Amino acid sequence: MSQFRAWFSRVLGLFCKERRDAEMTDEMQHHLELLIQRNIAAGMSPDQARNAALQQFGGLEQAKEIAREQRVWRWADQFLQDLHFGARMLLRNPGFSALAILCLTLGIGTTAAVFSWIEGILVRPYPLVAPQDRMFALNATTRGVQGYTGLSYPDFLDIQKSSTLFESFIIDRITGTTLSVGDRAERATGGIVSANYFDALGVRPILGRGFREEEGNGRNAHPVTVISYQT
Repeated sequence: MSQFRAWFSRVLGLFCKERRDAEMTDEMQHHLELLIQRNIAAGMSPDQARNAALQQFGGLEQAKEIAREQRVWRWADQFLQDLHFGARMLLRNPGFSALAILCLTLGIGTTAAVFSWIEGILVRPYPLVAPQDRMFALNATTRGVQGYTGLSYPDFLDIQKSSTLFESFIIDRITGTTLSVGDRAERATGGIVSANYFDALGVRPILGRGFREEEGNGRNAHPVTVISYQT
Protein backbone atom coordinates (compact mmCIF):
# COMPACT_ATOMS: atom_id res chain seq x y z
CA MET A 1 0.00 0.00 0.00
CA SER A 2 2.86 2.37 0.78
CA GLN A 3 4.39 1.70 -2.65
CA PHE A 4 1.07 2.53 -4.29
CA ARG A 5 0.86 5.81 -2.39
CA ALA A 6 4.42 6.69 -3.40
CA TRP A 7 3.64 5.85 -7.04
CA PHE A 8 0.44 7.91 -6.97
CA SER A 9 2.25 10.83 -5.34
CA ARG A 10 4.89 10.85 -8.08
CA VAL A 11 2.25 10.75 -10.81
CA LEU A 12 0.38 13.60 -9.12
CA GLY A 13 3.63 15.53 -8.89
CA LEU A 14 3.78 15.75 -12.70
CA PHE A 15 0.61 17.86 -12.76
CA CYS A 16 1.31 20.16 -9.80
CA LYS A 17 5.05 20.56 -10.21
CA GLU A 18 5.15 24.36 -9.83
CA ARG A 19 3.10 24.34 -6.61
CA ARG A 20 5.22 21.60 -5.08
CA ASP A 21 8.43 23.37 -6.10
CA ALA A 22 7.20 26.56 -4.43
CA GLU A 23 6.28 24.65 -1.27
CA MET A 24 9.66 22.92 -1.26
CA THR A 25 11.51 26.24 -1.73
CA ASP A 26 9.61 27.82 1.18
CA GLU A 27 10.28 24.81 3.40
CA MET A 28 14.02 24.79 2.62
CA GLN A 29 14.25 28.53 3.10
CA HIS A 30 12.58 28.14 6.50
CA HIS A 31 15.10 25.50 7.56
CA LEU A 32 17.94 27.66 6.29
CA GLU A 33 16.72 30.65 8.31
CA LEU A 34 16.55 28.48 11.41
CA LEU A 35 20.17 27.41 10.92
CA ILE A 36 21.23 31.02 10.40
CA GLN A 37 19.48 32.12 13.61
CA ARG A 38 21.09 29.23 15.48
CA ASN A 39 24.57 30.22 14.22
CA ILE A 40 23.99 33.89 15.12
CA ALA A 41 22.92 32.82 18.60
CA ALA A 42 26.20 30.86 18.83
CA GLY A 43 28.15 34.12 18.34
CA MET A 44 28.69 34.29 14.56
CA SER A 45 28.20 37.37 12.43
CA PRO A 46 25.25 37.34 10.00
CA ASP A 47 27.52 36.66 6.99
CA GLN A 48 29.44 33.92 8.78
CA ALA A 49 26.18 32.43 10.06
CA ARG A 50 24.71 32.30 6.54
CA ASN A 51 27.85 30.78 4.99
CA ALA A 52 28.01 28.16 7.72
CA ALA A 53 24.32 27.38 7.30
CA LEU A 54 24.73 26.93 3.53
CA GLN A 55 27.68 24.59 4.06
CA GLN A 56 25.77 22.63 6.67
CA PHE A 57 22.66 22.46 4.48
CA GLY A 58 24.70 21.12 1.56
CA GLY A 59 23.53 23.54 -1.14
CA LEU A 60 19.95 24.50 -1.93
CA GLU A 61 19.93 23.46 -5.58
CA GLN A 62 21.41 20.01 -4.85
CA ALA A 63 18.84 19.48 -2.11
CA LYS A 64 16.04 20.56 -4.47
CA GLU A 65 17.16 18.06 -7.12
CA ILE A 66 17.22 15.22 -4.59
CA ALA A 67 13.76 16.19 -3.37
CA ARG A 68 12.41 16.38 -6.96
CA GLU A 69 13.66 12.86 -7.69
CA GLN A 70 11.72 11.62 -4.66
CA ARG A 71 8.53 13.52 -5.51
CA VAL A 72 8.40 13.28 -9.32
CA TRP A 73 9.39 10.64 -11.90
CA ARG A 74 12.37 12.30 -13.50
CA TRP A 75 12.16 10.41 -16.81
CA ALA A 76 8.48 11.33 -17.19
CA ASP A 77 9.17 14.95 -16.27
CA GLN A 78 12.03 15.16 -18.78
CA PHE A 79 9.84 13.53 -21.45
CA LEU A 80 7.13 16.15 -20.91
CA GLN A 81 9.70 18.93 -21.08
CA ASP A 82 11.09 17.56 -24.35
CA LEU A 83 7.55 17.23 -25.68
CA HIS A 84 6.72 20.84 -24.84
CA PHE A 85 10.00 22.04 -26.35
CA GLY A 86 9.35 20.08 -29.55
CA ALA A 87 5.81 21.46 -29.80
CA ARG A 88 7.09 25.02 -29.43
CA MET A 89 9.68 24.45 -32.17
CA LEU A 90 7.05 23.00 -34.51
CA LEU A 91 4.66 25.89 -33.91
CA ARG A 92 7.45 28.41 -34.49
CA ASN A 93 8.04 27.08 -38.06
CA PRO A 94 4.70 25.69 -39.31
CA GLY A 95 5.86 25.27 -42.95
CA PHE A 96 8.92 23.25 -42.01
CA SER A 97 6.88 21.30 -39.47
CA ALA A 98 4.28 20.31 -42.09
CA LEU A 99 7.04 19.20 -44.48
CA ALA A 100 8.78 17.18 -41.77
CA ILE A 101 5.53 15.49 -40.71
CA LEU A 102 4.73 14.66 -44.36
CA CYS A 103 8.20 13.16 -44.91
CA LEU A 104 7.93 11.12 -41.71
CA THR A 105 4.47 9.88 -42.68
CA LEU A 106 5.63 8.81 -46.14
CA GLY A 107 8.78 7.22 -44.75
CA ILE A 108 6.98 5.27 -42.03
CA GLY A 109 4.25 4.17 -44.44
CA THR A 110 6.77 3.02 -47.04
CA THR A 111 8.84 1.19 -44.45
CA ALA A 112 5.76 -0.57 -43.06
CA ALA A 113 4.66 -1.60 -46.57
CA VAL A 114 8.11 -2.94 -47.48
CA PHE A 115 8.41 -4.80 -44.19
CA SER A 116 4.96 -6.35 -44.67
CA TRP A 117 5.97 -7.46 -48.15
CA ILE A 118 9.26 -8.94 -46.91
CA GLU A 119 7.50 -10.66 -44.01
CA GLY A 120 4.91 -12.15 -46.35
CA ILE A 121 7.49 -13.36 -48.88
CA LEU A 122 10.49 -14.32 -46.76
CA VAL A 123 9.62 -14.43 -43.06
CA ARG A 124 6.04 -15.74 -43.07
CA PRO A 125 5.27 -16.96 -46.59
CA TYR A 126 2.44 -19.17 -45.26
CA PRO A 127 0.35 -16.97 -42.91
CA LEU A 128 -2.33 -19.64 -42.34
CA VAL A 129 0.17 -22.34 -41.36
CA ALA A 130 0.78 -22.53 -37.61
CA PRO A 131 3.98 -24.68 -37.36
CA GLN A 132 6.14 -22.47 -39.57
CA ASP A 133 9.10 -22.94 -37.25
CA ARG A 134 9.21 -26.59 -38.37
CA MET A 135 9.47 -25.71 -42.05
CA PHE A 136 12.61 -25.07 -44.09
CA ALA A 137 13.53 -24.52 -47.73
CA LEU A 138 15.67 -27.01 -49.63
CA ASN A 139 17.76 -25.94 -52.62
CA ALA A 140 20.50 -27.38 -54.78
CA THR A 141 23.73 -26.42 -56.52
CA THR A 142 25.29 -27.62 -59.74
CA ARG A 143 28.98 -28.32 -60.09
CA GLY A 144 30.65 -25.54 -62.05
CA VAL A 145 27.68 -23.18 -61.70
CA GLN A 146 27.65 -20.37 -59.14
CA GLY A 147 24.70 -19.91 -56.82
CA TYR A 148 21.65 -22.07 -56.32
CA THR A 149 20.11 -23.76 -59.34
CA GLY A 150 17.06 -25.34 -57.71
CA LEU A 151 15.89 -28.93 -57.43
CA SER A 152 14.58 -30.79 -60.43
CA TYR A 153 11.35 -32.74 -60.18
CA PRO A 154 13.12 -36.15 -60.35
CA ASP A 155 15.38 -35.03 -57.48
CA PHE A 156 12.31 -34.04 -55.51
CA LEU A 157 10.76 -37.48 -56.03
CA ASP A 158 13.99 -39.26 -55.00
CA ILE A 159 14.31 -37.20 -51.80
CA GLN A 160 10.65 -37.71 -51.00
CA LYS A 161 10.99 -41.49 -51.31
CA SER A 162 14.33 -41.80 -49.50
CA SER A 163 13.91 -39.41 -46.55
CA THR A 164 12.46 -40.67 -43.27
CA LEU A 165 13.19 -37.64 -41.06
CA PHE A 166 10.50 -35.34 -42.41
CA GLU A 167 6.75 -35.58 -42.48
CA SER A 168 6.39 -34.42 -46.08
CA PHE A 169 8.01 -32.52 -48.92
CA ILE A 170 6.28 -29.96 -51.11
CA ILE A 171 7.15 -27.98 -54.22
CA ASP A 172 6.35 -24.28 -54.35
CA ARG A 173 7.71 -22.20 -57.21
CA ILE A 174 6.35 -18.65 -57.49
CA THR A 175 5.80 -17.58 -61.07
CA GLY A 176 3.69 -15.28 -63.19
CA THR A 177 0.75 -16.28 -65.34
CA THR A 178 -2.09 -14.84 -67.38
CA LEU A 179 -5.65 -15.14 -66.10
CA SER A 180 -8.23 -14.96 -68.90
CA VAL A 181 -11.96 -14.50 -68.31
CA GLY A 182 -13.87 -14.19 -71.56
CA ASP A 183 -12.24 -11.45 -73.63
CA ARG A 184 -10.39 -10.06 -70.63
CA ALA A 185 -6.86 -11.08 -69.66
CA GLU A 186 -4.90 -9.98 -66.60
CA ARG A 187 -1.43 -10.71 -65.32
CA ALA A 188 -1.56 -12.66 -62.05
CA THR A 189 0.95 -14.13 -59.60
CA GLY A 190 0.77 -17.86 -59.12
CA GLY A 191 2.77 -20.83 -58.01
CA ILE A 192 3.59 -24.26 -59.35
CA VAL A 193 3.12 -26.67 -56.44
CA SER A 194 3.04 -30.40 -55.81
CA ALA A 195 -0.20 -32.31 -55.36
CA ASN A 196 0.32 -32.67 -51.60
CA TYR A 197 0.74 -28.90 -51.12
CA PHE A 198 -2.46 -28.17 -49.18
CA ASP A 199 -2.43 -31.47 -47.26
CA ALA A 200 1.14 -30.93 -46.03
CA LEU A 201 0.41 -27.36 -44.92
CA GLY A 202 -2.90 -28.32 -43.30
CA VAL A 203 -4.83 -25.71 -45.27
CA ARG A 204 -8.38 -26.37 -46.41
CA PRO A 205 -10.02 -24.35 -49.22
CA ILE A 206 -13.06 -22.26 -48.29
CA LEU A 207 -14.87 -23.45 -51.43
CA GLY A 208 -14.18 -26.41 -53.66
CA ARG A 209 -11.25 -28.70 -53.11
CA GLY A 210 -7.49 -28.82 -53.30
CA PHE A 211 -5.35 -31.23 -55.29
CA ARG A 212 -5.62 -34.99 -55.44
CA GLU A 213 -2.75 -37.46 -55.40
CA GLU A 214 -3.57 -38.95 -58.81
CA GLU A 215 -3.55 -35.46 -60.37
CA GLY A 216 0.17 -35.06 -59.73
CA ASN A 217 1.57 -38.57 -60.34
CA GLY A 218 1.05 -41.37 -62.81
CA ARG A 219 -0.46 -41.54 -66.25
CA ASN A 220 -3.60 -39.67 -65.19
CA ALA A 221 -1.68 -36.63 -63.99
CA HIS A 222 -2.95 -33.35 -65.43
CA PRO A 223 -2.78 -29.65 -64.57
CA VAL A 224 -5.25 -28.40 -61.95
CA THR A 225 -5.66 -24.79 -60.80
CA VAL A 226 -6.80 -23.50 -57.41
CA ILE A 227 -7.71 -19.81 -57.46
CA SER A 228 -7.17 -17.75 -54.32
CA TYR A 229 -9.59 -15.07 -53.18
CA GLN A 230 -6.69 -12.87 -52.07
CA THR A 231 -5.30 -10.50 -54.71
